[in-house]
Amino acid sequence: MSVRKRILIVDDDERVLWVLHDALVRVEDRYEVVTARSGREALDEFGEQPFDLVITDLRMPDMDGIELTEAIKALDSDAAVIWITAYGSHEVRGETVRLAVYDCLDKPLEIAEIRQVVREALEAAEGQKPKTT
Repeated sequence: MSVRKRILIVDDDERVLWVLHDALVRVEDRYEVVTARSGREALDEFGEQPFDLVITDLRMPDMDGIELTEAIKALDSDAAVIWITAYGSHEVRGETVRLAVYDCLDKPLEIAEIRQVVREALEAAEGQKPKTT
């Protein structure tokens, strides 16, 4: 029996959390998915028990996704992170490289795409191979 991968999803929009949570838990019981509605809540969750992958929105009121990623990387430099944004991922490409973010996806998200990127990010994290963008 393989160990379930732990995924933390962070977004201030409850609908996005629900859709992503539902999309990932339906994948053959491979993932344990935890949600957080803010960066502060996410850091509390991350501090309690590490995650294999963090998926975070970039624009949130208390702490944006870049700040959250910096804090997570300070706790675990090998943490795998995927950003999601409704504001165009091309604007943050330099930050993805600096923070070793696996990918930045534009909203609205396609369920098949997010599942594929999550699978690839987790596989890359096991081998510590960053995605080439």
